[in-house]
Amino acid sequence: MIRNAEHEDIDRILVIENTSFPRPWSRKSFETELFKDNCDFLVYDIDGSIAGYIVFWYILDEAELAVVAVADGFRRQGIAGRLLTYCVEKNKNINVIYLEVEKTNSSAVKLYEKKGFRTNGEIKDYYGEGRHALRMSCLRKDYRGDEYA
Repeated sequence: MIRNAEHEDIDRILVIENTSFPRPWSRKSFETELFKDNCDFLVYDIDGSIAGYIVFWYILDEAELAVVAVADGFRRQGIAGRLLTYCVEKNKNINVIYLEVEKTNSSAVKLYEKKGFRTNGEIKDYYGEGRHALRMSCLRKDYRGDEYA
């Protein structure tokens, strides 16, 4: 079930964050997201276990996927895609979505391409020295989320 993240979820979110990224977000960063306007901070809850989470920012007709991650035992089950599609469908006024993804994260790049995202450029050292990001975007009309809707 997809639901709003709660303060009580932060410890479990941090476990996923810390095992997913070499430069993880801090507790304070996640706590701040709980109270932001124009932000979906959601978790994918399976029988009380946090399988994944997403932070999705939006303003006017633009959105940015800030972070999405899935716990080790729940990967490759479509959870990240479902979270993203939920946010896109919830925010009907969005016309374009942006994101950055580590260039070497082939599974994430493939997911985004499958959803309709295209690479617009590269950001050198975005994730640390020698770790480059791809800048990707997708127009709503090109977004493919039907398989998870």
